[in-house]
Amino acid sequence: MNVRWLGVFFLILIPTILLAQSRKPKPQRFSAVKISVAPIFVGEIAGLYEQSFSKKTSFEFGLGLLTDNYIKNALQEVVVVNARKVVPGPSASFGLHYYPMTLGENLYFSAEYKYRLYRNKFSQDGGTLITKEYYQRMIPRVGFGYHFYLDKRFFIDFSANLGFALDKRYQVGDLEPIKTIKLNAGIGLKLSYRISKAKE
Repeated sequence: MNVRWLGVFFLILIPTILLAQSRKPKPQRFSAVKISVAPIFVGEIAGLYEQSFSKKTSFEFGLGLLTDNYIKNALQEVVVVNARKVVPGPSASFGLHYYPMTLGENLYFSAEYKYRLYRNKFSQDGGTLITKEYYQRMIPRVGFGYHFYLDKRFFIDFSANLGFALDKRYQVGDLEPIKTIKLNAGIGLKLSYRISKAKE
């Protein structure tokens, strides 16, 4: 008798729980693709993707291609020689965003890791001797940003950040790679498109 009533109880309880779960509002999701504009001045062309994984947080990762650091060359005296050729190098980034107000909108705080590798080939003795030069940057940083929406899909991602640049450089004439650590501050501007549906 008790077993029978227990079975009836579960037959009523399980459909009730499933119905209640189905009626719960689905959590808001956020995803977007971006093109980073500001790094163009340091020779970087990068695309990024952002995806939420909770009600307030998201991750963002990006891949890019490096040519030459134009700002660094402009601030320093650089001897341009035909023997030095720029070789495209890789860049990558990964970050976490926290939105205190609305997911994917308005203000956010960030923690990010950035990697850049500039590369050159230096030819000597008529091209018979080639030295591979490089300038590597690893940048852990924190910051904040703001999403300024132009409509329901397109928006501009403004950001500012502060961290440390762990640099490693090797050029012709160096006996070994030179390592330095310095403070790094930067601003970001990304042209962005929201893939997920905007909150009404």
